[in-house]
Amino acid sequence: MSRKLWNAILRPGSPRFSDWSKILGGSEVPITNPKPFMTQLGPESTEVYSLDIGRLSRDQCARLVDFIVDRFAVKGREARQTLDSDGFPIRAEDVIVSYDLRAFL
Repeated sequence: MSRKLWNAILRPGSPRFSDWSKILGGSEVPITNPKPFMTQLGPESTEVYSLDIGRLSRDQCARLVDFIVDRFAVKGREARQTLDSDGFPIRAEDVIVSYDLRAFL
């Protein structure tokens, strides 16, 4: 049996919970690494995780592209190309990461 050493879910109290829940279709958040990093989002610097775009279903990816198009007023093709080349961040404050105890042994 193979289990991941960490898991990420949406933080229910996040102000963006509703948006992310619609995009992801549930509470599981596929991220590439459990360690957040700093990045510039608009005028502020904040901790984020990178979404694991390769683990998103076709429907999840389509909803994320639609969100990007609506939120940032870009064309769908541009949004998709950006996802493929740069990925997409999710704020660390929107995510809860839990670890399996085996990660510390």
